[in-house]
Amino acid sequence: MEFLFLPIDEQNQQRDSGNLVLCMSWVIVVGIESLQSEIREHHRMNHPELFKKSSQIKFDRQLPLKHQPNQSSIKYKIDRDRFVNNLLRKMSITEKIGQMTQLDIGTITKPNSASLNYTQLDYLTKTFNIGSFLNSPVSQGTVDNGTIYTLNTTTWMNLIKDIQTYSIKNSPNKIPMIYGLDSVHGANYIHKGTLFPHNTGLAATFNPALATKVGSVTAKDTTAVGIPWIFAPVLDLGINPLWSRIYETFGEDPHVAATMGSAVIRGLQGNQDPFNGHIESPYGVGSAKHFFGYSNPKSGKDRTPAWIPEIMMRRYFLPSFAAGVNEGIGTVMVNSGEINGRPMHATRKYLTDLLQDELEFEGVIVTDWEDIIKLCYFHHIASNPYEAISIALDAGIDMSMVPSDTSFPTYLREMVLAGIVPEHRLDRSVRKILNLKYSLGLFKNPFPDPNNPYLKTVGSAEDRALAASIVEESIVLLQNHNNTLPLSKTIGSILVTGPSANNLTNLNGGWSIHWQGALNDSEFPFGTTILKGFKQTLNNTQVKVEYKVGAMFGSSNEPLLKEAADASSTADATIVVIGELPEAETPGDINDLTMDPSNTALLEAILDNAKGPVILVIVESRPRVIDPKLVARCSAVLMAFLPGSEGGKPIADIVFGNVNPSGRMPLTYPAYTGDIGVTYFHKFSESLATSPLFEFGQVDLEPGNSTFVKFRLALADFSYISEDLMVTIDSGLFQIAIGTIQMNLILE
Repeated sequence: MEFLFLPIDEQNQQRDSGNLVLCMSWVIVVGIESLQSEIREHHRMNHPELFKKSSQIKFDRQLPLKHQPNQSSIKYKIDRDRFVNNLLRKMSITEKIGQMTQLDIGTITKPNSASLNYTQLDYLTKTFNIGSFLNSPVSQGTVDNGTIYTLNTTTWMNLIKDIQTYSIKNSPNKIPMIYGLDSVHGANYIHKGTLFPHNTGLAATFNPALATKVGSVTAKDTTAVGIPWIFAPVLDLGINPLWSRIYETFGEDPHVAATMGSAVIRGLQGNQDPFNGHIESPYGVGSAKHFFGYSNPKSGKDRTPAWIPEIMMRRYFLPSFAAGVNEGIGTVMVNSGEINGRPMHATRKYLTDLLQDELEFEGVIVTDWEDIIKLCYFHHIASNPYEAISIALDAGIDMSMVPSDTSFPTYLREMVLAGIVPEHRLDRSVRKILNLKYSLGLFKNPFPDPNNPYLKTVGSAEDRALAASIVEESIVLLQNHNNTLPLSKTIGSILVTGPSANNLTNLNGGWSIHWQGALNDSEFPFGTTILKGFKQTLNNTQVKVEYKVGAMFGSSNEPLLKEAADASSTADATIVVIGELPEAETPGDINDLTMDPSNTALLEAILDNAKGPVILVIVESRPRVIDPKLVARCSAVLMAFLPGSEGGKPIADIVFGNVNPSGRMPLTYPAYTGDIGVTYFHKFSESLATSPLFEFGQVDLEPGNSTFVKFRLALADFSYISEDLMVTIDSGLFQIAIGTIQMNLILE
């Protein structure tokens, strides 16, 4: 049985007369279905200033043993370098620039169609030797008159095969293209791909083993159709609750983000190192994104400026990326915003000096969407596209996600021919791109394999069961007055209500079928809504399950509200499911963090009329502010995050005691809009002015000052032990024992 030990208040660590004073609260979670995790000593990474006298904090790159050079890796590098060097010598300037260019699939498909425009494909691969394509043809919505909403495995394979055929045919040196896709919570753009909880839900499990399994299934399903480059995981911190992408993060703690992110990378890349050997099927190459500081924009709006002190950048925002590099991540995607007045895509200090020189990252650095030309029209630091390209290349960019035209290869070629950009600068980036393609085996096997055995496993019952088990471990019990939960299966009736109660689209959120989420539930080949989950859980009982939608997002509907309120007055218990609609990136920007008024009105009406206990289930991409007085009136509160297609039954099983809720909050849930941005690692002075609705790491415990608390929700008991440790010690290796649990802690 393994445990993850996490200090609740790391701000209380300080230097005192040359000794390290430890004053921290540890939460240890024990259970029959225990949290599977590795004990990791992380103080050097999270708090390097405690160990460095220099004002310049640096990370020691400590590669895991598997990434250390050995006889096999040395031979691999010799063979790879010989191959790539020979290829580079034969490549023209046009072909080199083409390798540095990535275009959207929309540049080679027919308008409003998933079908390839072969004339355009031939032109782009012949004229510009484009080295990479990305995205789903249906990322923006349905195509082909609404008949195609996502591509099945056969369609994807044919698409990749045809693009690859033209790429190799039109390349003077027969260089294959590499395709990239945002598979961010499973293979979300592949029909029948299993959709897992988004990362905040995965983080709530505090279970790295599950994160590795998610990465493995994601890679298996994505690479099966011939797509080896997976734009995941997001290693940004979930700091600003306004930010539209917070659900893509592993929460606000640097150690949790580093641990869970590294675990996903192990799953995606199969514990294989692209710099010392081949990545073989069913694995691909991941992309650590978005380097770095992206997640804390001052305005809360996506891709807007962040102002973060250097010590905060390194202490909190860097560790997850440093861990990803140490884990052997093959590519890094860059932050689209700006940090302290300078766009990250223009910052050599971070992309070259820090990422490549200090962290020794050897892989491909790719821009995000259109971010080089944005140095002109968005950030206004370049006067023209030529200057923008020059700035980005000097900063350290290897590949431009252009993505919708040929401006980058056209302008860069002119700059090389004019002597503005030396050819050896191209070689530096192209070498890394060719290394990546070599490690993925694309030169030997560039085409999808129609006999790939993993094609039959896409959306398998086993994968969906895994998704359901992750939901079970991710749900957080935030409140349970008078031991309301679990409900008895002898109860007479329940009412299930709320706009997300019978809605798979809302359970999955953004990046599901389409970029902004599914258009409707019919686009999902399978899944279980919360309502359906309750019906399944109570199938062999006499409990009557009634459903009323109660509210619609964005508008008040008094008849629906009254219908639900009236039904709650006769139900023995009412489950209210509220939250928000799917969103992703900039379209998800909001001006107000408060919960949708129609959802709040429904909750209040139910609380005013309900006969029995009211159980609140929150399904949302970010922590929307709910009136604390309303929350306090709820008998129980469950946080479900964005649980994915298999989320319905696990929630019902928790409510009725079939499963213990073992999740913990991976981020701080503010009580008021004025509390935004106050994380659990806040300064003491901030704690005097703020009080979150739900704290980081929170689970529901019985009131009182007992250090040992048990609650019984199912056949298994979970024990939460909280101990305060205060001791002044010198550096060394120490063994800490709490009860029968022991751990080793290294202090330097």
